[in-house]
Amino acid sequence: MTLGTLLQGRETGLTARVWAEVDLGAIQHNIQALRRHFGYKTEIMAVIKANAYGLGAVEVARTALKAGAISLAVACCEEGLQLRDAGLNDCKILVLGPIPVGLIPAALSAKLTLTVVDTQTLSLLSREAQQQNIIAKIQLKLETGLHRGGLDSAAALELARLAKNLPNLKLDGLYTHFATGDEPDPDFVLEQQQRYYQTRDLLAANGFNFPEEHLANSASSIRLGKVRGRLVRVGIALLGYHPSETVAEHAEANNLELKPALTLKSTIVRLHWIEAGESVGYGRTFVAQRPTRVALVPIGYADGYRRELSNRAEVLVNGQRAKVIGRVSMDQITLDVTAIPDLTVGDEVVLIGQQGQHEVSLEEIADLCDTIGYEILTGLGNRVKRVYVKG
Repeated sequence: MTLGTLLQGRETGLTARVWAEVDLGAIQHNIQALRRHFGYKTEIMAVIKANAYGLGAVEVARTALKAGAISLAVACCEEGLQLRDAGLNDCKILVLGPIPVGLIPAALSAKLTLTVVDTQTLSLLSREAQQQNIIAKIQLKLETGLHRGGLDSAAALELARLAKNLPNLKLDGLYTHFATGDEPDPDFVLEQQQRYYQTRDLLAANGFNFPEEHLANSASSIRLGKVRGRLVRVGIALLGYHPSETVAEHAEANNLELKPALTLKSTIVRLHWIEAGESVGYGRTFVAQRPTRVALVPIGYADGYRRELSNRAEVLVNGQRAKVIGRVSMDQITLDVTAIPDLTVGDEVVLIGQQGQHEVSLEEIADLCDTIGYEILTGLGNRVKRVYVKG
């Protein structure tokens, strides 16, 4: 799509200099494909923390619920409150992270389900719930080996007993989080599962049973049927991306096809020639060896297009690959488009995603930056306009 189309006001990036085209149809497909893969007795809690991994929490949440997810999970109270403010009032929203004391009244008023791992927070929740004349739903997170916040067996039993004795509290769920679900060796995942079962059985022996239990994330739920249970937390897989190559290989072997939801786009804003010996960008890291046609594209590291991609990454223009030359700057990149004919200012550039028969995958970009797809997605800047399409 050209700049002229954008200026006509169609359902694209409008006049944005750079935009993330988010395919809601792909997200619907992914949830349905995952449910088939899991078996329909397993339900999905859609994890949409960090602005749905950069793609827009509100729209992704609505799509996930419409497609069959039964609840949502976020990292912090602020994210949950944002969803409630957007009108998502009829679904469960679990806050996975700690609760700032100052946000307890708002969190309870918004009917967020809260994770509790200490007695002080539990007491404060009970007191505030009494003042609001409501029942606060809480879930306990068990420490099974990740060591990123959770309760050991003794602490879990103590907290459950306190919750039973304090007014206006309901024990709504019990969960843990795996440390190695995306790695080839499943042994530690299974060890964590056994630790979880030991504490769960201790709680049950003391009269504490939980309406909701969940252990598996995207990686472990796709790879390991043994740890799925009746509810799984799925985040990045909703968006069509696998947590690791190990998970991707397992999905392919089991005919689980996910569709990437993101296409990151911009346009060419200038075309010009440079002679052999002339350089491009800060530090003169690219010096032309021949006459070179250069395209200027208005995206940079302030938008999340990382500096590590300098002189390494490729993008798609007119369905062909073009190399990024020179350093990625804050607001712009330059391309070698010498071999691509029929280019004009306004032509669309795809930085992540598919154009024609070619694709620059999220994994390709992450590998060039020596990181993971999660970091690339969540690093998309505020200047990147999110545009929602279907199909």
